[in-house]
Amino acid sequence: MTAHEIDYRIYGEEMQYVEIELDPQEGVIAEAGSFMMMDDGIKMETIFGDGSQKDTGF
Repeated sequence: MTAHEIDYRIYGEEMQYVEIELDPQEGVIAEAGSFMMMDDGIKMETIFGDGSQKDTGF
């Protein structure tokens, strides 16, 4: 699997935020408790823990 540069911009001086532009099939991992906004067509999957193990259900 090859990787390429992540498209992002940092805004603000004291209260900074980062805007990340995802290409198709790209993903991003956020810190717990962080605020996220998404455009239409973006799928969000919540994973508990560090994501290293798949949940087998209840």
